[in-house]
Amino acid sequence: MIGADKAEQGKEPELPLALPSVEPPADHVRSKPFTSVFLLYGCLVGLIWTIVLLVIIAVKTSVASTVVATLGGAVAAITAIIGVFQPPKLPTIGPKATRGIVAFILIVDFVGTVVWGGWSLYVASQPTNVLSVVTLGQNTNVLPGGHATLDVAITAQKNTLELRFQVADHNGEIGSCVPSTLFSVETEMAGNHGGAVPASPGALTLVYVPAGTTKLHLDIAVMNTRDDRNCGVDLSVVSAMLQNE
Repeated sequence: MIGADKAEQGKEPELPLALPSVEPPADHVRSKPFTSVFLLYGCLVGLIWTIVLLVIIAVKTSVASTVVATLGGAVAAITAIIGVFQPPKLPTIGPKATRGIVAFILIVDFVGTVVWGGWSLYVASQPTNVLSVVTLGQNTNVLPGGHATLDVAITAQKNTLELRFQVADHNGEIGSCVPSTLFSVETEMAGNHGGAVPASPGALTLVYVPAGTTKLHLDIAVMNTRDDRNCGVDLSVVSAMLQNE
C-alpha cells in the first residue's frame, strides 16, 4: 500500500480534456452592429446624388453653372480617391442609428428631387422677356412687297417666340395705311427657310424656335390688302417673349 501511494504521488495530474470548438451560427455575422463605414458610403451616395441635382439645376436655370460643375467634379474626384484607398477603421455604431441617419439623407435627397422637379416646371412655364435683345433692320418706310428683318438672341431654352408688331404710317398725308397692312414672318437659319407665319399689327405672332438655337433671324414681308403700293409703314416690335407652348 505504501508503494502504491508513492506511485500515485509521483504521477502527474491529468489535464482536462479540451472542449471541441463550436462554430458560430450562420446568422451570427448578421447580428453584429453596422459599422460607420456603411454610414460613410450611405452619406457618399446621398452627397453624389445631391451634387447631380445641383448640376442639373444649374444647367437648366443657367445659374452659377460653372461653380456647381466645378464643385461636382471635385466631389467626384474625392469619391474616386476614397474608392481606391481603403477608408480608415472607424468605431462601430448601432444598426438603429445607422439606418436612421442613412434614411434621413435619402429622404433629404428625395425632397430635393421633388423640389427640383417643381422648380424646373415653374421655370419652364415662365416667359422670358427678350425685347431688349431684338434688332430690327430695314423697318422704316417699308412699302408693300418690301421686307424688314428681325434678329433676336435666344437667352432661354424655350420653343416659341411670341411677337407683337406695331406699325405707323410713314407719311400720314397720303392716307392711313395701318388698317390694311399685314405681315408674313419667315424663319431663316443657315440659308434654310421655315414656314411662313401670318401676322398683323397688334396681334400676337407665334414663331417656332428650334432646339439649340442661340440666335433667330426672321424675314418680315409687308403686304397691303388694298394693294396700295405707296403705303409705306414704319415697323416696330412692342413685345417679344420666349415661351414653351
